[in-house]
Amino acid sequence: MPADEYFEDAVARLIAMPPGDPVNDRSPWGDVPEAERLAWCRALLDFPTSFPGPAIMGFVAQRIRAGGVVGVHRWAWQAAAFHRLGFAASDWYLLRLCIEQRRDALLARTGGRFVVDTQRVGYPSIALIAEDWTDWLPLLRSGITPLRALDGDGDGNPVLPA
Repeated sequence: MPADEYFEDAVARLIAMPPGDPVNDRSPWGDVPEAERLAWCRALLDFPTSFPGPAIMGFVAQRIRAGGVVGVHRWAWQAAAFHRLGFAASDWYLLRLCIEQRRDALLARTGGRFVVDTQRVGYPSIALIAEDWTDWLPLLRSGITPLRALDGDGDGNPVLPA
């Protein structure tokens, strides 16, 4: 699935939520508590799901380093999607560190699972498809190392192509 379609779908789902829904505060952050948003911003600064361009990125980085939360919607949507799955910013950051070691294999997968290539202006960036990572966190919490959780399903069955 192309990146634009993925994010357009995320926006459509956010807008379509009924007004009483706890994840619908009309903010791209959804149900991510305000106290956790800075941690997500810091994680996303190192692994942006989309690169807004060098000038905007400079302002974003400056604000985050000064302790401010930014409103880069695609970043917030990624945080909200993973937060709903039980991920903390530190869990997502660890997953992204692992993914960087398997990036080419993930991008080579057919069917558009796991990641969406969002590269713009020559800056490599990917967004993760949250629903495809539901098994990783339980595997990690069961004691499997982060890379082994990424490479297999816990029963020795490969998730990524060899």
